[in-house]
Amino acid sequence: MDFKIDFENVVEGLEKLANDTTEKLDKYAEKSGLKMEAYAKQNAPWKNQTGQARRTLKGGKEWENGDKVDIYVSGNMEYSPYLEYKNDGKYAILEPTVNKLSKEILEGFKID
Repeated sequence: MDFKIDFENVVEGLEKLANDTTEKLDKYAEKSGLKMEAYAKQNAPWKNQTGQARRTLKGGKEWENGDKVDIYVSGNMEYSPYLEYKNDGKYAILEPTVNKLSKEILEGFKID
């Protein structure tokens, strides 16, 4: 009894699985970044003066070397670091957002 394996089909199947997984990871990472952005905008503890600091909060994802994805939330005004780090963190929202949502986001990566 002969046993043959068509390695071309195996390789194609593995490539498809890798591509599908990367695509799903990309979509989930983008969704997670936007979730952090929405949370930060809704929960920023400062009172708006111009609205620019809140309006320019940005969440998203960024790929590194094609094999690592970073999910982020950022402040994009020149004075954003002051909001985050001055006044004993009274106006911080970036780190609190990451702390609040990171466990939930990481749980979403689990495969059942």
